[in-house]
Amino acid sequence: MTDYSMEELLPLTAELAEKFTSKESSSVTYETAVTLMGAVMYCIHECSEGDGHALQNNSITAAEAYSAGYDRAVEKVCEAKECYHRIAENFEDYGCRNYRDTVLFGMPEFFIRYDVKFHPQDHILTLDYPAACQHEYTGLCGIDLISRYLLDLETEKIFLECFDPRAVRKLVEELEICGTGTYMGNLCVPVLLRAVGSIIAGKQVAGLKLAAEDLESVYQFFQGSTREETEKQAIWLIDIISEKAGLSRQSEYFRKLGREISARIFSGLEFDTLDAVFEFSR
Repeated sequence: MTDYSMEELLPLTAELAEKFTSKESSSVTYETAVTLMGAVMYCIHECSEGDGHALQNNSITAAEAYSAGYDRAVEKVCEAKECYHRIAENFEDYGCRNYRDTVLFGMPEFFIRYDVKFHPQDHILTLDYPAACQHEYTGLCGIDLISRYLLDLETEKIFLECFDPRAVRKLVEELEICGTGTYMGNLCVPVLLRAVGSIIAGKQVAGLKLAAEDLESVYQFFQGSTREETEKQAIWLIDIISEKAGLSRQSEYFRKLGREISARIFSGLEFDTLDAVFEFSR
C-alpha cells in the first residue's frame, strides 16, 4: 500500500498507544498494538485516496500521511451522517423488518460507537440488510464500507420511492409467504424483476402487478434467447425503467443487477418456473 518502513510507522503506533492509555501505562497488549498499527495504516490508506501520488513518491512523511488520512476519515464520518439523515427522513420500510432494523436501529449504533482514532478499521455492524451490489464491498472496512453502503441505500431508496408503496409492501408479503419466513433479501431485486415483467406484459410499472397470464408474454419475449442475450435484454429493460423513473444518472447502479435478474429469468424459462421467479399475484 505504501513504501513507509516500520521505523516510520512504529513511532506513530507508539504515540497512538500513549493516547490510548492516556499516558497511564508505558505498554499495551500485543493485540492492542496490532489494532493500533491497523488504525495507523488505515488512515494512511485514507490519505492515499486523496494524495496517492505524494505517497508513491514519499514526498510527505508517514506522520503527515497519517494526519491527513485521519482528517479525511473524520470528514467521511460527517458525510456518512448527512447521507444517513437523508435516508432516515420519511423512511419507508415496506414491511421488511430486516430493512427497518438495519437502517433505523443498527445504523445509529455505528455512529455512536465508531472510534475514528483508535479503531477506524472497525465498521461494527454486520449490515444484515444486503444492498443490491453488496458483493462489490470486498476489501472495504470501517467508514469506507459504511459510506459506500449508505450511498447505495440512498440510491435504492430513491428507486423504491418511484413505486406505489402499497405494491412494494404486498410484494414483500408474497415473498415472505413463499419463503415461509421473514424476508432477508434486498428489496430492489424483486421490485426490479416485477417492473421488468410489467413492461413486457404492458402493465403499469408502478403497481408491480403481474398475473399468471402475463407470464406468457414474458415467456414469448425471452423465448429462444441465449443466456447472454437474456442479460442484454434485461439490461435494456432496466435502462427503460431507470429512464421512466427519472433515474438515468443512477442507471449504471441498477444495470449491475442485469446479470442476476437475467440469470433468474433464464433459469425460470429453462425449468418452467417463471411463476416463482416473478412471484406473480394469484
